[in-house]
This record gives sequence, C-alpha cells and structure tokens, in this order.
Amino acid sequence: MNFFEGLEKFGIKPKTDIGLYEEEKKQEQQRQQEEAAKLEEPKEEDFLLQRNIKCPVCDKTFKDIAMKSGKAKRLEPDEDLRPRQMYIDSLKYGATVCPHCGYAALNRYFTHIASVQMKMIREEVTPNFKPLEPETELRAYTYDEAIERHKLSLFNAMAKKARTSEKAYNCLIISWLLRGKAEEIGEEQVDEYSQCKEEEEAFYWEAYEGLLKAVSSENFPICGMDANTMDYLLAAMASHYKQYDVASKCLSRVLSSSTAGRKVKDMALDMKEQIIGEIKKM
Repeated sequence: MNFFEGLEKFGIKPKTDIGLYEEEKKQEQQRQQEEAAKLEEPKEEDFLLQRNIKCPVCDKTFKDIAMKSGKAKRLEPDEDLRPRQMYIDSLKYGATVCPHCGYAALNRYFTHIASVQMKMIREEVTPNFKPLEPETELRAYTYDEAIERHKLSLFNAMAKKARTSEKAYNCLIISWLLRGKAEEIGEEQVDEYSQCKEEEEAFYWEAYEGLLKAVSSENFPICGMDANTMDYLLAAMASHYKQYDVASKCLSRVLSSSTAGRKVKDMALDMKEQIIGEIKKM
C-alpha cells in the first residue's frame, strides 16, 4: 500500500516501499548491537601481548606471552593474598621460559642471574632439555601449561641454588595455580578435583616452610613484599594449618607496626577475630 498516494500533484514522488518507522528500527538495532557488544565476555587473549625476550643464559631471543599491565579488572584477593582478576588469571603468566636452553624463572627473577648461576643452568638443565616450539601466535595458557612452566622455574631455581625465598615463592604460585585449576574443574569431577587439591596442599606446605625460613635469614623486601605483607601472608598460611600461635605472633607484629597501612591492619584484625573464634571451638 502506498500511504502517500495523491502527493504527486505537489511534485513529491515518494518510494512506494517506504517504511514509516524505518529510521527508528535502524536506531534500535544499532542500540541492541552496541549493548550486546558491551555484554559480550572478553576472551583471555584480549588481556595478553607478545614480547621479545633475550635469554641471559644462552643469549638467544624468543617471543614470550605476558599479561598487559592494568588491563584486567582486579577482584578481591583470597585471604592468603592470591590475586584474582576478572576474565583472566594473571598467575598463569608469571614465569618466563627460554625455549632454547631451558632456563626458566619467575618474571621478577629472570634477568637477575649471576654468572656462576648461568654456569649451573648450562650444566644441570640445558644438556637434557628438549627445545620447545617457539610461541609464534598470541594464545592463552591452560592451567596445566602454566603449572608446567612454573615447575620448570622451580627446577631451575634449585639447579642455580637460588635463595630460599625464590624457591618458596615458586611453590606458593604453583599451589595458587593448582587452586585455580581445581576451581575450573569443579568438585563434581571428584577424582581429578581431589588429586588437584592434594597437589596444591603439598606445594602450599613447601611454600609455608620456605617463607618461614626466608624471613629469618633474608632482608626485606622478600619476593617483592615488605615485612607487614609477609607477616600477614604467613599468618594466613599458619591459620590454614591451625598453627594459631604462629599466626597470632605474625598478626601482632602487623597490628603494632607503625609502617603498616590501614588496609593490611584491617585485614589482620579480621583474621585475628577468625582465629579467636576457631580457638574457642577447640
């Protein structure tokens, strides 16, 4: 039907297929598309980038995958400070691995290696290392891949006789990665979930013992943490193992510290109340 029949005498020749609300429909469709784009969950790859790294051990350059700084939205960390972000687990990208010689380390330690340690890596790691395929495209690591990379980092730390804190922090991150993997698996897959949690506990204990030794023999900052942050972390770990005497001492140091920030003190107070509640149940 031509709604504008008869307008020809005015010199107007409208199209017969014109839609009265065509423009409004187009605007609504555009709005819906924009809303859908906002609601679409970003992919893990959206938070990643490739970078060129030169290995200090073999002097070869390779491509490595890293997380874009400040890109992902931070969520509340776990009680033991395990970091959490929306849409991505930054811990997956915390280790750098040379695909040529096998040297691997946590990102913060990768370039900080003494010449005597390089010699140890060349003798203990490189001869038996099977070169990896280079990372030619940007992709997200699975939890299994990330755990393997961090275990290789831990092996290198042992081979180069790294500080106790470096080995302990490796163990801590591996335990956190195993926790993330368990969350991804879900409790419904009983056998795989249980195995994952058992391995998490093993690395968590090694991390706890190592960090306790490190604070008594190394200067701060340790693993990038000041004394207050480390005390809080150790309190959380000690509480996990029901070592409430150790946890209480660590929390007391935080609460009495003149350099501790308000946030860490509030967290320490909350944990202290939890511990008091647990002791009363005993």
